[in-house]
Amino acid sequence: MQLQAFSRKLQAASLKLKAFSRKLQASSYKLQAASRQPATPSLKLMAYGLWLQAASFKLQAASYKQHDASRQPATPSLKLKAYGLGLQAASSKLQAASCQPATPSLKLMAYGLGLMASFTSGTLHAQDIHFSQFFNAPYAQSPANIGQFTGDYRMGAIYRQQWRSVTTPYSTFGIGGDAAHFMGVDGLGLGAWIYNDMAGTSRLHTFHADLGASWTERFGAEKDQALTFGVQAGYTNTSIDYNALRFDAQYNGFTYDASLVTGEQFTRSARGHADLHAGIGYAYTPEARRKFTAGLAFFNLTAPNASLFDGAASPLDLRSLVHASAQLPVSEKVDVLPELQWQAQGKFRELDLGATVRYILLDRWGLVRAVQGGLFLRAKDAGYVYAGLEHDDWTFGLSYDINMSRLEPASRNRGGIEVTAVKIFRRKPAVPVRFKACPTQM
Repeated sequence: MQLQAFSRKLQAASLKLKAFSRKLQASSYKLQAASRQPATPSLKLMAYGLWLQAASFKLQAASYKQHDASRQPATPSLKLKAYGLGLQAASSKLQAASCQPATPSLKLMAYGLGLMASFTSGTLHAQDIHFSQFFNAPYAQSPANIGQFTGDYRMGAIYRQQWRSVTTPYSTFGIGGDAAHFMGVDGLGLGAWIYNDMAGTSRLHTFHADLGASWTERFGAEKDQALTFGVQAGYTNTSIDYNALRFDAQYNGFTYDASLVTGEQFTRSARGHADLHAGIGYAYTPEARRKFTAGLAFFNLTAPNASLFDGAASPLDLRSLVHASAQLPVSEKVDVLPELQWQAQGKFRELDLGATVRYILLDRWGLVRAVQGGLFLRAKDAGYVYAGLEHDDWTFGLSYDINMSRLEPASRNRGGIEVTAVKIFRRKPAVPVRFKACPTQM
């Protein structure tokens, strides 16, 4: 361990020297830019790029020092490395813009460093997945949503893809189904939920499956209020492909060199763990088109170990989620549906809020046709637009995220697309009334 600590200190000192060197080069380019008119924009871009590289080396130096002090799998260290690599990626892009002959290779290097940064920060956060259309993903939002619909059976599917403009796209597909009044027992709900997530160049793969149940008690003079308790138990498996990655130790200061050692030691590429979640929900439905709901859910109650290292455990933090929604008729054919979801996991917080406007095309004979449109905001991350279609027992949704976070310079405001489909099955489907004209005279 002493040799390793000494080695880390040497690396930190080396990176500090590189940072100082980059600053000197940046200063020289700025001076040249001031003295030479034809190349002024180009040299300025290179100066800024070198300054970013200097900052990245400083961050990596700090990460090595922190790693030496903690002797842990280096989660804070990885975060610093991620920021450093992100700065290197930005500097490479600036240099690519400043000199034409090397533009393609520098752009490739910039994208590669961006991927490394996103991978490194991804291993740090160890968070659950999330969806923009949380209102169309009931199984992912709370176990108390199981069986909460008008009908007998329900099936839903969701697909999300994001960060295509930054790195290899992150793709998530989920499918689930549930039953209301299962086996003829009024108030008993049963459901299952499966999702598969593939993230980035490392092909960080997460598979999750769970089975849940809920119990609903109705009360009030008109039985228009309901309180639901739900639980979910399941299994999650996470795996990664290290061979697809490039590490900062393989960056020689100018280009990526595959012959350099990664400087990393990996003991496992997959881990599985059990999950346990619980939730409670309240609903008040005074009228067919007027409804209020609220709920509270807790995920990862057993704090399972999600680390891909065999050293110190990395427990998956408890995730708490609060949600509320309403349906308010404002005219004969128009409803407004405000939605809110707040969740916290470890030190991370996420707030989604917005509303959709629902325009009813047909609502008679048990047939419902409507279109929806809405705007939502995920605080400090993205805004997104939503369009929906209701066709009898089907509901379709389409949304697109507009990134507004600190990743915006790389994403160019392009976030992710999400598609949902929900189908409700009824034992006795509605049949339109058929009128028969009677003769006025016999």
